[in-house]
Amino acid sequence: MKNFVNASRLIVEQGDAFISKNGPLEFHKKAPELLHAAQLQELFDFKELVNSTFESSFNKNQNYASAQFSDLPITVASGKHCFLDIYFWRRRPTVIHDHHFTGAFQCLEGANVDLEFEFIKTKQLGQFHDLGEVKLIAPRQINRGDIASIDLLDKFIHQNHHQAELTINVCFRTPDIGEINLSNYLYSGLRFEKHPDVLNRINRLMGFIHVGDFNLNELNLNLDDALNFLIRNYRSESRAKKFLEIRAFLDKKVKDELGLDIGKMMDAHELKMDELENQYN
Repeated sequence: MKNFVNASRLIVEQGDAFISKNGPLEFHKKAPELLHAAQLQELFDFKELVNSTFESSFNKNQNYASAQFSDLPITVASGKHCFLDIYFWRRRPTVIHDHHFTGAFQCLEGANVDLEFEFIKTKQLGQFHDLGEVKLIAPRQINRGDIASIDLLDKFIHQNHHQAELTINVCFRTPDIGEINLSNYLYSGLRFEKHPDVLNRINRLMGFIHVGDFNLNELNLNLDDALNFLIRNYRSESRAKKFLEIRAFLDKKVKDELGLDIGKMMDAHELKMDELENQYN
């Protein structure tokens, strides 16, 4: 694993030099070239990785907490302008999403089917939600050693289907760029930006449900709040009286003001996801 770490540190140094000269928005053009030259898939050893993460030299600067992204994220090398993560994925699809960074990812072990999309907006639903068509551009198989570049926001929208029992990818990337947020997309046409203000408002609303009673009609809840709440709580089985009251209230708000049934849109999305998972080898 020492060779893997050394090679990772080297390409991070090279990435830093490129970004210092050209900026982060161009990094998706250089990152695949650096990954290809490094041939990290030939240097990777799982048992050595486990051992190395408990050595005193292990990188203390971790991009994600252990349960925050993938089944296990490990930051191997960090620079001033870029870093390299390893992500472990069990057999499942990601959500359809864009990125608030640039770079590239490479398969070390396992198998990915990567679906790339474009989003054709038809209607603005709120400040952070849109309605449109999620249109498939191209599917591609990504196996051991294969690389895909990651461009910013709607320049690269994709869904990665991890089809092996365990797929291991590296992600060679910049930190988050500026004050922008990634978005997720539903097959039924909804785009929802993961804006911290909206996320925090709904987290706060959910928290108050378990703390005490309050008058729902006095809250200044907007369409972004309603859409985010309904999407995030689509599969909730809570029978809490206040939760059910809020869900019914926000569902009615969206139907009255936008003419949309979020439950049915989520059902359509999940049906498509099931169809795709049933195609796994």
